[in-house]
Amino acid sequence: MVGFSVSRKLSQAQQVPDQDLNFHHKTRFIILVICTLCLSIAQSDTLTLNFTIICMSGDGAPVSNRSALTNLENMEMTLVNASGSLTDNVENMEHKIADGRYNYSPSEKSLLFSLVAVGAMVAVYPVMLLIQKFGSRSIVFWVGMLSTVSTALIPWMAYIGFWPLLVMRFFQGAGLSTSFTLIGIVTRQWSMQVQSAFYIAVLTTFFQIGPIFTMPVAGALCTSSLGWPAVYYIHAVVTFGLFVLFYFFYRENPVRHALVSTKELEKIQRGKGDGKREAVPIKAILTDPVIWSIWISAIGNFMGIQLTMQFSPTYLNKVMGFAVEQTGTFSAIPQIVTFFLKVIAGYAADKARCCTPQTSVKIYNNLALGGMSLSFLGLAVIPVSEPVLGLCMLIFSCSIIGFNCGAFFRSSAIYAAQHNHFIMGVNSFLNCLAALLAPVIVNIFVANDTWDEWWWVWMVHFVTLFVFNIVFQIYGKGVPAEWSKPGFGRSNVIGDVVVSVPKTTEVPVRDGVVPEDKI
Repeated sequence: MVGFSVSRKLSQAQQVPDQDLNFHHKTRFIILVICTLCLSIAQSDTLTLNFTIICMSGDGAPVSNRSALTNLENMEMTLVNASGSLTDNVENMEHKIADGRYNYSPSEKSLLFSLVAVGAMVAVYPVMLLIQKFGSRSIVFWVGMLSTVSTALIPWMAYIGFWPLLVMRFFQGAGLSTSFTLIGIVTRQWSMQVQSAFYIAVLTTFFQIGPIFTMPVAGALCTSSLGWPAVYYIHAVVTFGLFVLFYFFYRENPVRHALVSTKELEKIQRGKGDGKREAVPIKAILTDPVIWSIWISAIGNFMGIQLTMQFSPTYLNKVMGFAVEQTGTFSAIPQIVTFFLKVIAGYAADKARCCTPQTSVKIYNNLALGGMSLSFLGLAVIPVSEPVLGLCMLIFSCSIIGFNCGAFFRSSAIYAAQHNHFIMGVNSFLNCLAALLAPVIVNIFVANDTWDEWWWVWMVHFVTLFVFNIVFQIYGKGVPAEWSKPGFGRSNVIGDVVVSVPKTTEVPVRDGVVPEDKI
């Protein structure tokens, strides 16, 4: 194939013989893997400081105590005025950065950790508008480059001072802003109608893959001769590579992908539509109680996840009495369990024939939110004299939420159809909001990390998730909304969305060619 590109013009759709295509009609799964890895490394980038901040407060000369101007002048003298080649000067500067001691007050640490969520929240809506205007491929790529640069610069900004470091953390958070929007688009555009839950399950494993990758990398490099800055450089290199691969291989519409065969395209488009653009019915979405029940379930889901993700080590160590070196290992177990549970649950949700999607999404929501709420009730009553039982219950609470892929997430994909990227974009905002709320709620009740104080934390989350699940049981649906059907309210819509219109008919294919007026 001369002048090969993975892009295909609409006028050339499916003119390439199937036998000349690679991946055996499985290109959609390559897209799934690449997108999952990109989401995972963006998540990993935001976690780097969490795992290196202890290494940064080493035994070297204090850096954070000096003014930013002094550190900047020191850096300039080392890089520009010092004798030797530029390579030698950069290497000397790297040694200064790695050997320095960076001590931050509790309030400064809190800002460094929380500003990631703030960055993602601020960027979500602008990124959604940019994706609507320019498409997901270019916007996701450039947001990935932002994550790459900000991660690579963190050691240097930390040397200059606290505020430059804080700005880099904000940009790292902005690098996460495309996550749920991309999940909505990829699920709608690339999955088969009968594989949506599986796609959601795999794509949302970035929550688990991120820390699973970062924890051992940070642990190994922090104690090596390379030092803690290498953690950021390794993450930046991997991020750059994955997003370049994404830009090269990903296309928002499978019709435009040169490696998608006629057979695979027919599978993807079956029961979904012709891929034409359609505007987002904002008013209809914001006044729909079904959508609000999905968002209410989402905030409950993220509240539970953020609580366990941020405070599991503290609870195990301070309340249940486990040693510090054990809490890290025990905190990693739920991530691994949830990863496999999500994939299995998503596959089962798509394959289940015992009930309709309308019933299935409510059963899965009961398992996810209902199961996690009951596990929080269990944690509230398990005494400190039973630490192993408390550990098992905590692992269960972190793992059971893996059923969310077949719950409100799947309901959103079915109900909102081609507009699901908008619903998922709001979910991204809600996830960031939950990340900010978790320490606030804990700090309201917990002062000395006693069992009695944590009883209130578990009970508040038990009641919240239990009630939010009931709301979804009443209003949640597993059928397409009226406003997702062709031609709905064309005069009452806002924006232009690069997604497909749901239809019950298939795209006609004659002699292996999709007619241009049907693409």
